[in-house]
Amino acid sequence: MRIDDSAAREKSRRELLDFARSYLSEAFPNPDRQGCPPDTSLRSLAFNPTQSEHTVTEHLAVCSPCFRRYSEFLALLKSQRVAEERFSWKPISAWSRAHPLLIGAALVCALFIAIGASLLLNNIRVPNPPPLDTHRAPAPVEPANPEVAYSPLSLDLSTLSPVRGSEPSTTAPQQRLRVPSSTLYLTLTLPLASEERSYNVRLTAGSHTVWSKSAQAHLHKGQTLIRVEADFRQVPGGSYNLEVESSTGIRLVQPVSIGTALPNSTEHK
Repeated sequence: MRIDDSAAREKSRRELLDFARSYLSEAFPNPDRQGCPPDTSLRSLAFNPTQSEHTVTEHLAVCSPCFRRYSEFLALLKSQRVAEERFSWKPISAWSRAHPLLIGAALVCALFIAIGASLLLNNIRVPNPPPLDTHRAPAPVEPANPEVAYSPLSLDLSTLSPVRGSEPSTTAPQQRLRVPSSTLYLTLTLPLASEERSYNVRLTAGSHTVWSKSAQAHLHKGQTLIRVEADFRQVPGGSYNLEVESSTGIRLVQPVSIGTALPNSTEHK
């Protein structure tokens, strides 16, 4: 009798839900969709009901199109959960617990197969290499290139006025600094408040670039510095411009004169 009562109550509950679903789907037409929330709100109510606004729930009771759309999202959620359960590891885990002997036998077989493959590979003979000719003269060993020594050289560009793009400098002519034609470790001091960014450092003669390199500027003790290695050994002696240009097109132009080497740790200001 109790089983029959429970079945009857379940049947009545389903019939009531079916009637409510059918009633809400047709009883409140809203062809102009006035006051309807977006689909994102209806989807949120279906997938995350605790995080949805109560006004959306109230609207479903008076708008059949929105209720039907909400029902579609519920059906989509149900199908996704069924697919996740179908491809989950739960059936495999349950089967392994129900058949522990078969799992153990499979592991033992896999172990024997691995051992057999290892023995087979060890029995494969590697062909012996041809005998070495001990009477052949050894090949000459080329001497390694000596390490290049970079002499430190500091250039103070903090007093230069920046120019944009290819515009000529409007400031008074700068003193031409002497730079040796050698390998240098340049330290360039940029004007105050210069940005820490990548710069292009180049040596130009008119419109011709004879050397260039990209370098990153860093802030050190309140100064923005660029440290870069430069090899001017192949640059002919003469007058050039040392230019520092940012990615925004702002340039600093310092006249320099390439000549003989200077003493180490030289600084120009």
